Amino acid sequence: MIELVVVIGVMAVFVGFVAGSWQRTQQNNKTKFLAREIAGAFELARSHAIQDEQVYGVYVNLGAGRNQDLCGTALPNNQPIVVFLDNVAQNCCIDAGETQMNLPADTSAANGLAWGATWAAATVPTDQGTAGGNMAAGTSFPFIGGGAAPLILFRPDGVPVQPNAVCAQGQVGSGTGAFYLTTQSVGPGAVVGPAEAKDYAVVLSPLGATRIHSFNRSNGQWTN
Repeated sequence: MIELVVVIGVMAVFVGFVAGSWQRTQQNNKTKFLAREIAGAFELARSHAIQDEQVYGVYVNLGAGRNQDLCGTALPNNQPIVVFLDNVAQNCCIDAGETQMNLPADTSAANGLAWGATWAAATVPTDQGTAGGNMAAGTSFPFIGGGAAPLILFRPDGVPVQPNAVCAQGQVGSGTGAFYLTTQSVGPGAVVGPAEAKDYAVVLSPLGATRIHSFNRSNGQWTN
């Protein structure tokens, strides 16, 4: 009987370890998946802008304080990426009648996501964003007023530009920067500890190319 109790106890510990390891892997995979979704949103908006010869925008909802479009309309919390065709009033707002796609399609994928970085202390070397100080909030793109989420517009030629608070488009080169994601390791919904969190970055080049980087803790550098 004692042997049976010992075996059951060992099995319970083993099952708990395996379950915890699986949860951690799943959560880190979600963070990487969201990074891929942001990169995919940029590529989608750019391709449609060129194909349709229209202006497309991409909002990335960073949560409280940066979760609205320029007109104050709340963006979805569990689908933080919004790609839209800005063709009704061309006001950088998501207006009725405009084509809109919210990402990711799997709304549970946003759970456990935190913006910013757990381990990386500096931006990716190729990140040319003008607001590197915003990295802790999740981006090197500048904030453009009120509670507006970061917005990148893709012109009909596919070049990304940064608008200002009244939706005037910036010059070529203004739409470059990055978004920084990490696995949530503190607070509600956290299933990993800080030591197990992974950092990812999605960099957008001045001409619209995207690249995903991960932070390598062993050498303290972002992957190329």
